[in-house]
Amino acid sequence: MNSTKRVFLLLSLSIALGATLAIVAPEPRTQQAIEWLDNPRSLANFSLESEAGEFNNQSLMGHWSIVLFGFLHCPDICPTSLAQLSRLSAVLTENPGKHNVAFVFVSVDPTRDSVAELSQYLQYFDASILGVTGSEAQIKLFADSLGIRFEVSANKEDYSVAHSIKFSIIDPEGVFRGRFSPDFDMPSLIQDFAAKLK
Repeated sequence: MNSTKRVFLLLSLSIALGATLAIVAPEPRTQQAIEWLDNPRSLANFSLESEAGEFNNQSLMGHWSIVLFGFLHCPDICPTSLAQLSRLSAVLTENPGKHNVAFVFVSVDPTRDSVAELSQYLQYFDASILGVTGSEAQIKLFADSLGIRFEVSANKEDYSVAHSIKFSIIDPEGVFRGRFSPDFDMPSLIQDFAAKLK
């Protein structure tokens, strides 16, 4: 077989294979904006503090809650995530009556972040975001229930803080239902969230 015929044969096979794959290959599934849990989980009993007073399991009842963990000295990730939370709050507020959602920011750095400082800082993003913190043990109880990990280094002079970056969704019965990442697409997330609320 000469080289021209070989090239023609290979080209024909490639076209045929491409056409076959286009017919039988499944369409890629569009990824949901929210990762809904197959087995929603109850939360451990916890008690934290906000400027409005105690924040505990009872504080989560009667409305949906979106919770974000972080700390005030976080250089970029936390402020970016809080800005996203603020935009999400604004979009949901545009549809009054449809979405009863509370927004909560939990500081994992109670040594440096008082509830007063949290409240003042969050005003720059959205007055509706509630800032809470408490003892390390109580923060850990709440965080563990939501699959959030955080670590404060042992160096007390110039310590560092590391934590998971996820938005956690808690339903009106105080049950952990789902989560989403900071790189979410706003229209997709709103559509996904609204579908669950129906």
